[in-house]
Amino acid sequence: MGAAVAVVAPALMGGAGSMLSGLMGSGMLGQLLGGIMGGGGADGIAKAIQGFSPTNVLNAAANLINAMHGGAVKGAAEQLQREDGMPRFIQDAINKAVDQVLKKNEKPTDRAAQDKLGDATKEGLQKQMDDLVKQLVDNIRKQLGEESKDATSEATGGGKAGGKRSGGSWLQAIAKAMGEVLGQKAGEMVKLSDKISSLAQEGKGLEGDAKADNAADMTAAQTELQGVSQEYKLLTETISTVLKGIGEALSTMGRKQ
Repeated sequence: MGAAVAVVAPALMGGAGSMLSGLMGSGMLGQLLGGIMGGGGADGIAKAIQGFSPTNVLNAAANLINAMHGGAVKGAAEQLQREDGMPRFIQDAINKAVDQVLKKNEKPTDRAAQDKLGDATKEGLQKQMDDLVKQLVDNIRKQLGEESKDATSEATGGGKAGGKRSGGSWLQAIAKAMGEVLGQKAGEMVKLSDKISSLAQEGKGLEGDAKADNAADMTAAQTELQGVSQEYKLLTETISTVLKGIGEALSTMGRKQ
């Protein structure tokens, strides 16, 4: 949701023209609506949102970003279950947790606005989701590999610690991998905060067009920071819910056994 807020929020203060310029502004959705996520580019996006209120566009965009994040987490779980032997019950727990988060954060919007904006940004959304799936899968595999190395070094007689991984191992690997993704988002927030501070210092003493340009850059950076912060909040909730769901599934399996 965060990037959606970052890009669309400024549009709420203006008409159709300012809406489009706001949508093209910054963050993930800025790229999405700038054409990276749709073959039609700016013209295609403008056509998609024509006739809809800023609130409908904002909420539709937020839902798209939420769905992209959720789809990526589900996609990573599916790939790990298929290729790496992650227990099916863990995949089911992840899917259930993601569905809970998506349902909780779904924004009311005109169905037509949702569909048209989704169609206009479909290709780019898929690319963003595929990239996040790869990042999550790679991170989890890295964590599992490091755990295997630690176990091997502790094995007696030089024996190799192998075999089937426990549910707890998967929980730890997923927690660490998602933590890395969250850490990267936190890094973006720090960079944007630093950028805003620098622009504030540079703006002192400026006049005329230079001052106006500085103010525009400042507004863009502040808006992007707001969006990334909201995105960070959503990711935090998703991760917390996923890990809680896996933990509960492990407890249930333990009681059954």
